[in-house]
Amino acid sequence: AKSGAFLVACGSRWRRGAMGVCCSAPKRDGRITLHLDSMMDRKGVRFVQNVSRIFHTNCDVAAIVFDEFFEKQKRTISKESLERFFRERQDEDPPVNLKDEYEIENAFNEFVLTGDNFVACDSLVDEDSMNEPLSHYFINSSHNTYLSGDQLFSKSSTSAIKRALLHGCRVIELDCYDGGNDGPIIMHGGTATRPITFRSAVQTIYEDGHSVSEYPVIITLENHCSCEKRDELAKILQEELREKLFIPTSSRTEKWPSPASLKGRVIIRDKLKYKQDKKGLKAEASTVGLGLLKAASGKKAGGTWALALPPSAGEGDANEEDEEVDSDNNKKPTDIIDTSLKSLVSIENVKFKSFDDAVSLDRSISCSWGEASLLSRARTTDPGIMTVFTERHLLRCYPGGLRVMSDNYDPSPAWSVGAQMAALNFQANDKPTWLNRGKFAANGGCGFIRKPRYLIDPSVPAPAGPSRALYVTIVAGSGWDNFKDADLFDAPDTYIRVTVAGNMNDSASHTTSTFNDHVRTGPRAQPYFNETFEFQIVEPELALLMFTAYDMDTTSQHDFLAQHCIPVSLLRDGVRILPLYDEEGKYVGGEKQPSACLVVMMKYK
Repeated sequence: AKSGAFLVACGSRWRRGAMGVCCSAPKRDGRITLHLDSMMDRKGVRFVQNVSRIFHTNCDVAAIVFDEFFEKQKRTISKESLERFFRERQDEDPPVNLKDEYEIENAFNEFVLTGDNFVACDSLVDEDSMNEPLSHYFINSSHNTYLSGDQLFSKSSTSAIKRALLHGCRVIELDCYDGGNDGPIIMHGGTATRPITFRSAVQTIYEDGHSVSEYPVIITLENHCSCEKRDELAKILQEELREKLFIPTSSRTEKWPSPASLKGRVIIRDKLKYKQDKKGLKAEASTVGLGLLKAASGKKAGGTWALALPPSAGEGDANEEDEEVDSDNNKKPTDIIDTSLKSLVSIENVKFKSFDDAVSLDRSISCSWGEASLLSRARTTDPGIMTVFTERHLLRCYPGGLRVMSDNYDPSPAWSVGAQMAALNFQANDKPTWLNRGKFAANGGCGFIRKPRYLIDPSVPAPAGPSRALYVTIVAGSGWDNFKDADLFDAPDTYIRVTVAGNMNDSASHTTSTFNDHVRTGPRAQPYFNETFEFQIVEPELALLMFTAYDMDTTSQHDFLAQHCIPVSLLRDGVRILPLYDEEGKYVGGEKQPSACLVVMMKYK
């Protein structure tokens, strides 16, 4: 995607000129979180070793948890009652070798605050579900994967690509330009982002592409290279990906291969026709990378840089769609000069013209929609027509061009219409990113989730109304010493927001009351609520449940404290422990302070 306007840099702030408003570049300390604790500590072993076990003195958490099962005068629970607790409240078999009697505090620590009592059930890859065409799956996807920060001035980085892969991403986007003596480069066109070489990006994908998932990686190229440099791209792909590079046997794909058949492979998505090959465009396309590289290198005058960027960026999200070239309907593309790169492309990317045109094609293709196009077509297109389209063809959606600070759009509409690739800025660490992490925690975190049948087969009716009721009780929190400095003047005014999202039919939020005992550390700093909320779930196969903790501020935006998102399909009934993550997906605490958590009760009817 391209972005642009007239911008001036001064000190640490980037100010839009007379054409727009001011914005600040995000502050970064150079630290990149390469691993998600939700993926690295699936069994909760490390979490339980460090979890906080202190609760507010006014909240008898153990008594709430074992209510109706323990002897209140003695504060004990018998073996028989504990077995009944597991069967009736937890909906699971009781542990073997239970003692005859437990103090309820000890039972709480032994059976509730444990790694095998997370609110989500253990997620494993369903190998039997991985044999359908690629178009039948949601695929964990990124946008401009190489960028480490904003879309205008940040550095391109192989670490950003590595981080996305280790976070479970399966679709890596690379914007390719001619470069110089070191070969083709990767950078965000029309901006002052610093480049990396195409070769270094591909080397990273080879090294880390299958570290967390054995299923395929898709490299999607936004290709601005000249014909000669495209030959070089092909050579680099073959040299660096070696045995992992999937080479199609035909340029015409009638049916997509399955994720299972592509284990350990890397497949290429690209156009087969290029605008820069048209008369008068070749020189511009082949030199833009070097020109921007020189501009980004920092020729400074009077403490500022003046950089004229293409005006197209302010026009929204049409850029990538405009980069795509019209398909000649059912004509086999044979007029491509750089046959070496063409022969490596498994997923042909073309410009979307109409649903009728897509239906008439005699091959399967891929196209891209910006978020504005996605929302417009999601509102105006019959669901059956959309399902026919996305059952056969691959659809990638991406953030609008005005999201220059690398913030994200809500991916829920994309998932609702069956779009396989809802591409997000992985460096953003915002709510859409948390939703995406939660969604792809399913199926063992492998990056591929089979779509519901009604998004594959138009003859299968979609849910017409609520099918299940979800009851969520927020009992109490622990580990709030981690947030003692969240508010400058007092302890945080904590509240918890519980949200159902993930599709256009399930969108609701409830918020607890606000807690503040005006103590920053110790038992009285731990919040308690014991409040229950009801959600009516329409599409349980798509719905996500997100918990976010905030510090309420009466004069400014509420401060984020922690989050956790999980698929509704993975929820476990009963009293459960909910680890809390920071915005980057790391446990809150665990180093200087015990890890933060919520005790919750779930009932899914």
